[in-house]
Amino acid sequence: MSTTAALAPLTATAPERGPRRERGVWAWLWFGISAGLLAVILGIGVAAIAVPRFAGAVPLTVLSASMEPSLPPGTMLIVRPLAQDQMNQVRIGDIISFQPSPQDPTLITHRVVGISHVTDGRTIFTTQGDANATVDAPVHDYQVRAVLWYSLPGLGWVSDAINGQGNRVWIIPTAAGLLFAYAAYTAISTTVTAVKKKRADHARGEENRGAA
Repeated sequence: MSTTAALAPLTATAPERGPRRERGVWAWLWFGISAGLLAVILGIGVAAIAVPRFAGAVPLTVLSASMEPSLPPGTMLIVRPLAQDQMNQVRIGDIISFQPSPQDPTLITHRVVGISHVTDGRTIFTTQGDANATVDAPVHDYQVRAVLWYSLPGLGWVSDAINGQGNRVWIIPTAAGLLFAYAAYTAISTTVTAVKKKRADHARGEENRGAA
């Protein structure tokens, strides 16, 4: 006598999506944060270090409140040096850095509010701090050293704190490089982890379909 046994139907168990999906969301969120951090660090490094170095510009730090609110204390100024034959490039509204007197190496950075030319061909600038109620003493063209190119709020304090009074200008590029490397490592490792997880989920899905 032959017999047949009824086979119990196989039920495929669907993979648990909740915890895995949540881990995937957090992984991609961390990837987005890392990528954003990488972009910010790269942008700061380019603006504060690379561009001035290749363009021959000079970084300065605002120490007083005379140019508030546009340039508060602690702002890093990227200025372009001006030769005497370039003084005709300065316009009213530009911000220039000048010496109070030829013997004083201190630099004052104020806005040009007036320009006049004297009979000997020289140029005299009238300057004023944005927060000051009165104009400065007349500034002759031979006192002018540079014109503002762009500014980076807050980075002046960071630069001064790191470099101090010593010859440690290598610290900022090194720190920026390390931060850039860390951000790049974080972004790459997050991407690799996400790809591995996606492949593992795909493999489990194939196994479940095969078992069904």
